Amino acid sequence: MNNQISPFDTHFAEYDQWFDSVRGSEIFALELDCLRQAVDTANSRWLEVGVGPGRFASTLGVQVGVDPSGDMVSMASERGIDAHLAAGERLPFEDSSFDGVLMVCTICFLHDPDKALKECWRVLRDSGRLVIGFVPANSLWGVYHALRGDRGHAFYSAAHFYTSEDIKALAESAGFTCQAEYGCVLPIPDKSLGNAGLSGQSLRDESFVVLVFFKAGQDHTF
Repeated sequence: MNNQISPFDTHFAEYDQWFDSVRGSEIFALELDCLRQAVDTANSRWLEVGVGPGRFASTLGVQVGVDPSGDMVSMASERGIDAHLAAGERLPFEDSSFDGVLMVCTICFLHDPDKALKECWRVLRDSGRLVIGFVPANSLWGVYHALRGDRGHAFYSAAHFYTSEDIKALAESAGFTCQAEYGCVLPIPDKSLGNAGLSGQSLRDESFVVLVFFKAGQDHTF
């Protein structure tokens, strides 16, 4: 068991307030536009794993969420989400409970992404959809956040970033089939850390990517 105090417990208010900042609201809007290409909650039941303060879930119409931070669960509940205190690696729902599962900027913070993805597979109905939004490791923002983590940033020091290929391999290992990929270009990150590590690398243009997977209607034993 990991007994480390999560930055999402100690800096929850700061995290939530970022969405209302000028820069945060701009990035949030771009990410939402990208996610809307993949998330259709009409007449279906969706779960967000790592719901945080409920910003994405409440805007996209996702009804249920889980998060390991009690303060995040409280904020998501205040935004109308049926939020539960739970980790992605142990979802408190029965098999085949949801039509869709959403993860936004969550997979990089999971202790065991393999187990969490298998849990997503378990709670999804046959042909259900898994949507993962993330900052790729090989993007400008991915490199920038990794540098911030190396320098002790409260959130990103706990993060592990993945490429699209990494996440596709993880999800396919859990039984999913990749259906589509979308991406958007985010504003250039703050250069306060200097250019070390940002220049001279082959980086993809999109700094936010959405991968869409579906659960095939077949048995999959772990």
